[in-house]
Amino acid sequence: MFTPNVRNQYDRKDCLEVGQKAEDIFAKIAAERGWEVKSATAAENIDDHFDYRIKQNKEIYKVEVKGIKRIGRADANPQEELVWIELHGVRIRDAGWLFGKADLIAFQMNASFRIVKRLELVALVCKLIDYKSKVNSPKDALYKTYSRAGRSDILTMLRYDDLKGIVWAEWEVPIP
Repeated sequence: MFTPNVRNQYDRKDCLEVGQKAEDIFAKIAAERGWEVKSATAAENIDDHFDYRIKQNKEIYKVEVKGIKRIGRADANPQEELVWIELHGVRIRDAGWLFGKADLIAFQMNASFRIVKRLELVALVCKLIDYKSKVNSPKDALYKTYSRAGRSDILTMLRYDDLKGIVWAEWEVPIP
């Protein structure tokens, strides 16, 4: 499987490892559910914003996997009340994963992956986000836009509960 093992200069904790672990768990669960799982190429992962192609019978999907996140980088633990959404990536010409080429976005939670269709998520974000409200703290980013200092990314947060109306599937994570 493709492992983008390039640590971001802003990653002071374990963001790389958390994301890779989520991707690995997702791939394992998908395979156990009968999906054929193929890793994206490095270019597809970076430029097109998807981690895997999954195939079962005639269904084929490109999936972007999002690991469970902290609200702020200094927070000790990840949480599953709020979910980060990337509206624009860190590179100047990077539209971000919300506007990438994935068909599905799989959000890791403590006991499951909540999977949504990306286009339905785009519609939900457009409905809920106040694009004119820009905030300077990640703690204030719920339904508002936030950019990290010195970066060109634009992020927002939704509640995990906001995703309930657009869930394509919810896959439980087996307890070890």
